[in-house]
Amino acid sequence: MQNFGQIHETFKDILANGIADGNGEYKKLFKSYTKALKENSVLRTQFNVFDTIENKVITPNEIEKSKLFIDECISILQELDKSKVNESNKKLVNYLTKKGFTLVADYENKDLHEHIHKLGFLKKTASNINSIVESKLFLNSHSKPIQEATIKKVVEPYMNKFMGPAMIEKFNSKYMSKLSETEKKAFKIICNGTEEEKESLYKGTLLECVDLINNKLNEESSIDEKDTFLRVKDKLLRYSYSSDKFISEISEISYLKETLI
Repeated sequence: MQNFGQIHETFKDILANGIADGNGEYKKLFKSYTKALKENSVLRTQFNVFDTIENKVITPNEIEKSKLFIDECISILQELDKSKVNESNKKLVNYLTKKGFTLVADYENKDLHEHIHKLGFLKKTASNINSIVESKLFLNSHSKPIQEATIKKVVEPYMNKFMGPAMIEKFNSKYMSKLSETEKKAFKIICNGTEEEKESLYKGTLLECVDLINNKLNEESSIDEKDTFLRVKDKLLRYSYSSDKFISEISEISYLKETLI
């Protein structure tokens, strides 16, 4: 069974190259991937678990809580139908191969992804129990430093939603000119904006998304497409500004706006 983390990192590289080189085909390929995540619950579940563990943050007095947290995340993977996981992941690999790409061989979170995959899908036997214990210890010890979580996450969740931390320096020096005006504005406010500016950006982008969806609903489209737009619109209308959720939610709605344009 192919490791989802490795597949995801490959698509992140494609996105990075697409932005850096202004390659529209690479961006389209990545959009196909995000569409697959939205439509395929098996892929979406894997993404959510891998992403959650990657960004786990603990404080010294939450060690036991962290262990329970990891166990619950892994249990979600273990509950998936392994045949469907294999089928879904294989389709993504075949899609990449068809487009002329091979999976990235080495990247920053490779060890982490291998341990997640092992705990999620490897059948326990007497011969591999030591390996499973090692993976549990690895995941329990993995967490983002508090300083990185409180400071650097201002940059990562938006610019780097799908690109690994190693891409940040390249993004700052090479990719900024490739961003849309919406993305540039959001990036500047996320880094240096006041609370009022952040709330204004959040509400304004939210309303723009709703307007764009309304336009889509007035266009010719299938029943399934209209249903999807209505569900997305309903979700957006239930959003409300919160400083604690600003980074993650402005990332989502800004990206949504770009896909709707």
